[in-house]
Amino acid sequence: MMGPSGTFAGYSLIVFGAIGTYFSITGLILIVAGMFMAFTYEGTLIDYDTRRLERYTSLFGIYKAGKWINADDFSKFHIYRSRRSSTTYSRGNVPLTVNSNDIRLALLNESGSQKIIINKYDSFESARTEMSELIKDLKLTGLNEWIKP
Repeated sequence: MMGPSGTFAGYSLIVFGAIGTYFSITGLILIVAGMFMAFTYEGTLIDYDTRRLERYTSLFGIYKAGKWINADDFSKFHIYRSRRSSTTYSRGNVPLTVNSNDIRLALLNESGSQKIIINKYDSFESARTEMSELIKDLKLTGLNEWIKP
């Protein structure tokens, strides 16, 4: 959720908070802040029986906060290439940039205002295969399956 720099900073805060707790009880504040930064992430749950999807944020890696949405509210899939970069600067003002590229499968409603990212993939073909399986498993009407040529 916060990128690789935020995750590393979270782990660092946990370590420094544990050391600081030896000297003062206020080190627990650093531990809690570090746990939030290091362990918070986002994901998607799919309930095939009730045909619902939930986009959630897992706070501290334990509590999942999100809202269930009916699968019939979505009308189209979107497969796209995601290019993300995260830049961190050292004390000497030297930039360190980490780039990540992946293919994402998302469900969109008719207007495109509501979007749920299903998963990340290495290739468009694997995303299309997963899309076809979701159409079958969620019994989505009006959406065409992808058939490998």
